[in-house]
Amino acid sequence: MVIATLPALPPVIVQPITREPLSTMDGVVFVAIALATAVAAWRRRPWVAGALAFAIPFAAYRDIGHTTLTVEKALILGAVIGLLAGGAPVVPRSPAGRRVGGVALLLLATIALSAVHAVYLGNVVREFFKQAEYLALAWCALTLLERVPRASGWLVAGAGAGACIVAGLAIREAILGGAPSGIFINGYPVPRVAGPLEGPNQLAGYLEAALPILWVWPLTGAGLGPVRGLGTALGSAALVLTQSRAGLLVTALTYALLWRLRRDVARISAAATALGALAGFAISAAWFIFGAHAGEFGIQRLLSLLFWESGPGGGLGTRSQLWPAAIALFKRQPLVGVGAGNYEMLLPTVGLHGIQTHAGSLYLQTLAEQGIVGLVVLLVFAAFVLQTSFVRRANPLAMAAFLAWAGLLAHQVVDDLFFFPKVAGLCWLLLGAALADARPISPRVGGSAFGLHLDGKPRRPERLTQDAPADGDQPAAESTTPVGIPQQTPHRH
Repeated sequence: MVIATLPALPPVIVQPITREPLSTMDGVVFVAIALATAVAAWRRRPWVAGALAFAIPFAAYRDIGHTTLTVEKALILGAVIGLLAGGAPVVPRSPAGRRVGGVALLLLATIALSAVHAVYLGNVVREFFKQAEYLALAWCALTLLERVPRASGWLVAGAGAGACIVAGLAIREAILGGAPSGIFINGYPVPRVAGPLEGPNQLAGYLEAALPILWVWPLTGAGLGPVRGLGTALGSAALVLTQSRAGLLVTALTYALLWRLRRDVARISAAATALGALAGFAISAAWFIFGAHAGEFGIQRLLSLLFWESGPGGGLGTRSQLWPAAIALFKRQPLVGVGAGNYEMLLPTVGLHGIQTHAGSLYLQTLAEQGIVGLVVLLVFAAFVLQTSFVRRANPLAMAAFLAWAGLLAHQVVDDLFFFPKVAGLCWLLLGAALADARPISPRVGGSAFGLHLDGKPRRPERLTQDAPADGDQPAAESTTPVGIPQQTPHRH
């Protein structure tokens, strides 16, 4: 019965390459979004934080010149204008924000410095403004959380709702077809889903940032437990269906890290995480058995692809090609690199023809394009982010930021996911939230941590112990003070 219905489904793999130029109506819509966001930010509306978090994976790209306009860019521009017009300081009042922000500005400086030897200056400009967009997104999150009551709750809800939709669209691809890529077994594809992201690895990266938000949701006091449970289950299933080896490993490790740091919180998401992962494996197994007609040889082939081989590059190359190319380009200009964004354009000069992509590693990409200076700045920045978010982990969003950044920085040893704004955006938004000097978790039973209840009404809390530092910058002695969170139990999800 299952086999008979497969021919009626859409193609398993669909790779449409479409570009939409900016039309007059599109321009009007983008301007309207920016103006509405500016007014809302000026009037200190908390939903701006939620809109920024929700819109990240839904870009609605429109080409203009050598760049694109997106919904997220319109939201960021409007939020920046509105916050500045409302008196927000350019330099954050948070000491942690100033420290990390100062190092982050060095990332922009190394991109600009890499233009010295760049052949394609337009690509350097593109990467400079992309990094500036990330910094602006973090600044907006930090400023909104410090100046707007209940902004944290809206940010959590927006990220959770976005993750639900993204994961749902990805699972739909696995069930009905239309995934952008797949693993071929016996000549039949087992789909690798991507949803609205650029590819399966990119979806895995987005979920590596989104799932920690869903895991720490109970600490935020934001309510909406069904959304959290649904998002966790759907996100876990979609992550499995990406078949991203690094994504699965990194997410498992970050969840284990949460279990080590806050076992009481990790337990709440354990059932939804496990059920979602099992559902993802079941869908993949159905394609593997009924679609690919896999026998013993098929199983061996799958294990070989998953654990040993990279598979054909298909115009994107393999790491065995891309990594040596990065080293070769680095040797040309070891100090400041060949220019940000120039790696993909210079691949033919090192023998890789017909391939235009990133280096398959954030660190090798940085080394090739920005040299030793750029790599050192990147490593220093990464250390600042991890140390600061870990110290401030009493803030649930700082905990989520630590898990997301730790996971993605590890994943990007074998990928360059920050090349894609849909992946990097949520990480930088979380970073800004982690650096905000918001009120720490309330020790009052029934109180709302960070004022995160969306409707402003207190809820009955579970008694979870707070074993993280209470101060934003200084670790505190271990405490057993109960933390106010919504009443939820693991067996309900």
